[in-house]
Amino acid sequence: MNSIFYSVITILLLTGGILLLMREHNKKTPLREIDNRPPQYQPLSKEEGEDHFSVLMNAITPVWYWRVNHEYIDFLHATIKRMNMAELNSTPGLFEAQRRCSDLNSAVYKYYDNIKKRCVNGEKVAQSDLDVLNLRQCFREFSMEAYPALVVLVWPENQRPWVNPEDV
Repeated sequence: MNSIFYSVITILLLTGGILLLMREHNKKTPLREIDNRPPQYQPLSKEEGEDHFSVLMNAITPVWYWRVNHEYIDFLHATIKRMNMAELNSTPGLFEAQRRCSDLNSAVYKYYDNIKKRCVNGEKVAQSDLDVLNLRQCFREFSMEAYPALVVLVWPENQRPWVNPEDV
């Protein structure tokens, strides 16, 4: 009888020990351990991603950029696309200037599409992101340097006066 009593007590003590270990293992993580972890972000829904993309583009796109972009496209159709090879080759630097404008314009759309895809896929793209910084650089370089230089090559008499973008 004593052996049964001691067996039951031993089994109860072992069960209690196992339960105590399980309880310790399942405890919540202390706050100091949570603070050391990198923050976990929930991905944005498609609608939230599109809203974030709109806000981001409105924040980084200069107010005058799309006007300059449309002016560039009209300029291409009115001048360069109507020139023959002899006219194109007779103006030194015209081909290189047009190539630079075309490359920058393509880069704007490439970065724009890449950022949009990332936002729609749930990523919250920051203004300090490399794609965003490159897009901003393309905006400025295209509209402040490359396109005005192209216009000067084709129409030197119609050189655009320098305008401070903050005044627009």
